[in-house]
Amino acid sequence: MEWIKEIGRFIVIIALQVLLFDHLHISIWGFPMVYILFLLNLPPQTPRWAELLIGFGVGLMMDICNTSLGIHIAACVAVAFLRPILLNNFVQNIERITDQVSGKSIGVVEYVKCVVLLTIIHHFIVFSLETWNWSNWWMILLQTIISSTLTALIILAYDRLKR
Repeated sequence: MEWIKEIGRFIVIIALQVLLFDHLHISIWGFPMVYILFLLNLPPQTPRWAELLIGFGVGLMMDICNTSLGIHIAACVAVAFLRPILLNNFVQNIERITDQVSGKSIGVVEYVKCVVLLTIIHHFIVFSLETWNWSNWWMILLQTIISSTLTALIILAYDRLKR
């Protein structure tokens, strides 16, 4: 029954990303990629192999919807790989959390740290692979900072409203 709820949440988040957030651009620099919320909020007890497979699936869906060639897969698998490492470093008793990772379950400060770091990592990978040219490193950095800020604010606002 829990998996049915997660599949429903996945469909809603991807639909919101494709139908709403993909069309919400703040100039040429700000692109909210809120779909990573699905990866960030997975329960900590999710097996490592499943987490990586889910990261691949989320990235694949976004690559299909955006007709990009593996950019989102690479970024989502990186997030899925790094998330447990960050959670173990930031949260004292990660074993006690049985539900989704959120500000309520792990603490607001820890959740903000995880969201911000993973969002920056995700966005940096996406923009680096999109540009594929380090001569415009300042553009990659600017897009990463602005888009990460926008995405993190939306994710944190959602988490706050959910509590």
